[in-house]
Amino acid sequence: MNEDKTQLRRRLRAERRALSAYQQRLHGRAAITLLGRIPQMKRAGHIGIYWPMDGELDVRSLLRRFPEKQFYLPVLPEEPHPHLGFKYWNGAPLPFRNRFHIPEPVRSPSRAAGLLDLVLVPLVAFDPTGARLGMGAGFYDRTFEHKQLLPGSGPQLIGVAHQLQCVQHLPTDNWDIPLDTVVTEQRIYRCR
Repeated sequence: MNEDKTQLRRRLRAERRALSAYQQRLHGRAAITLLGRIPQMKRAGHIGIYWPMDGELDVRSLLRRFPEKQFYLPVLPEEPHPHLGFKYWNGAPLPFRNRFHIPEPVRSPSRAAGLLDLVLVPLVAFDPTGARLGMGAGFYDRTFEHKQLLPGSGPQLIGVAHQLQCVQHLPTDNWDIPLDTVVTEQRIYRCR
């Protein structure tokens, strides 16, 4: 059966939400261990992460594991500006929530997306070639569209997902920005 993006998104979101809190914690810890082995992670000083929602893998404990690094959370753009901003986050509680109810830093220093060393990218589905299916708003694709024009330009994009989110082949569009690497609780996929 060939699923379109909408069907695939619906099915895989339901599957990752169905994981127990215990499974979520185990997967998160295992993925963080594997992330710590990636040379790009070891070299990076400025890292974009995300606040987990809807069953996404939780990578926030990276702040404790790598206290010498600086971490940044995405900040939604004001409409109609299409690109994500990134603001420094030191792990403190975040009382402000954006229009999707995701916590964001408000009074923190910003860093341009292109100046981050790597960005850990949430996703709904991926395939071993680095194709990524997100939630459908296109924020990450628009923010990092410069990578299509300048192959090899920064930052490195590392998808983080549960292994169950891996599909054999993901349909893509010409505006989809591929991932350089994907890390799950089971393995590291080197895509580029």
